[in-house]
Amino acid sequence: MKTIHVRNSLLTNSSVEFLVNSYEIGTIIKCEFLTRGLNDTYSVFTESNKYIFRIYRKGWREKTDILYELDAIKHLSEYGCRVSIPIKRKDGKWLSEIYTPEGTRYGVLFTFTKGDRPEINKENCYLIGKALGNIHEASDSFITNHKRNFELNFLHLVDEPMSLITPTLQKFMKNSKDSFLNQIITNIKFDIVGKNLEYGFCHGDFHNFNMHLMEQKIEAFDFDCCSIGYRSYDIAVFWWNLKQNYSNVENQCWDEFLNGYLSQKSISNDNLNVLLKFVTLRRIWLLGTLLKNDDVWGTHWINKKNLDNFLTQLEQDVEKF
Repeated sequence: MKTIHVRNSLLTNSSVEFLVNSYEIGTIIKCEFLTRGLNDTYSVFTESNKYIFRIYRKGWREKTDILYELDAIKHLSEYGCRVSIPIKRKDGKWLSEIYTPEGTRYGVLFTFTKGDRPEINKENCYLIGKALGNIHEASDSFITNHKRNFELNFLHLVDEPMSLITPTLQKFMKNSKDSFLNQIITNIKFDIVGKNLEYGFCHGDFHNFNMHLMEQKIEAFDFDCCSIGYRSYDIAVFWWNLKQNYSNVENQCWDEFLNGYLSQKSISNDNLNVLLKFVTLRRIWLLGTLLKNDDVWGTHWINKKNLDNFLTQLEQDVEKF
């Protein structure tokens, strides 16, 4: 009989409720599945509070990666950054081991970030930039014994994604764009390597979908993509978000974001001058991530039209380098 393999199981609400009984949070009223992405997220309600329970996907993050992330979040909280923090189990452990058909997965309970996703306007973008500046400033002293299995460097942002993008373009574009894309990457690498860029802890996915605003204060969550890496990339992710989702207010909001960041942390001209190039790398990383995780996003979107749109965005970036 052929063995059946499972890539990514989904736990029932009742199973999650059983798991979160291992935490000292009071009487649990209910657990609700919230969203599926690169990890599975559930809302947990008690008589007095709300929490978030995240179950990390098998093969996406290893145990040491998760412990690195939690150490970083705890460090930031201790240094005054507003972040959603992990909660220990009754047995003193940070991780809940979950035995699923695809193998051992890990769950973490986090505090719930109150407020709402910040609207994109000049005032809020200043606060968002300020929050990222605080994170970078506070994390300069971060150390941990846990290993992160990737850094936000060329290997992770370009080389690994391109191993998936190249055959996809060859399939749908018949090699017509290979030289164009390879030349862009070669030029970006050459330009970045020649500069003295800041390298340190990064959130990795810092945009308004991964934070809430309450009483004019930003609280960040979802550090799943954090690691050490190019700080210019971490800053550029927000610019990418503006270009992708809020192009009508891009210029004014980007200026305010930078003003907010610079109010908390200085940045050299070398770092500022390569930000648009890191927007391009963000586009490459994202496409590679979508292709790699087809069990999350499917394959229906992989077609010539969407690939053309990706290449057009890169062309528009290059025009402004």
